[in-house]
Amino acid sequence: MAKDLKGTGRVTIFPFLHDWETGSRCVLAYTTADNGITAVLGVIPVEGNVHEPGDLFALAARHGFIGEWKGSHEQRSGCWLACIGSGSRTVRKAGTLDVEAGWAVDMARSVDLDSPYYGHQRVHAGRLTLDDPQLMEQARALVPGQLAGV
Repeated sequence: MAKDLKGTGRVTIFPFLHDWETGSRCVLAYTTADNGITAVLGVIPVEGNVHEPGDLFALAARHGFIGEWKGSHEQRSGCWLACIGSGSRTVRKAGTLDVEAGWAVDMARSVDLDSPYYGHQRVHAGRLTLDDPQLMEQARALVPGQLAGV
């Protein structure tokens, strides 16, 4: 069952190319909850970004799994999201922000994984906001040129 979630800790924020055909980009954030048991991923809302992906589990499903992960479709989507989040810390993209901050995720979906993936047993994904307005502005600046009318 999905629920809103809040926390404070290390947040990795990065630009993300989520649709190769259209070149659509967004800003994603990755953090953890429950002492690392839960991977938390969220789209940072950017006003005017018509390319924001919305449901991250649906985004994961569009990336077509071959056999990397086992289990139900929802399980496999959760594994893909855990991979994206964990990978954002180990292979940093240009412009990545790594901060200590308060955060909140809403409009979220969760899945309990059948076994640990990338150190996580659960994935929670939705829209993420940071408590610090200045950090939100820095995060939003990671998708210049993607906004409607630009």
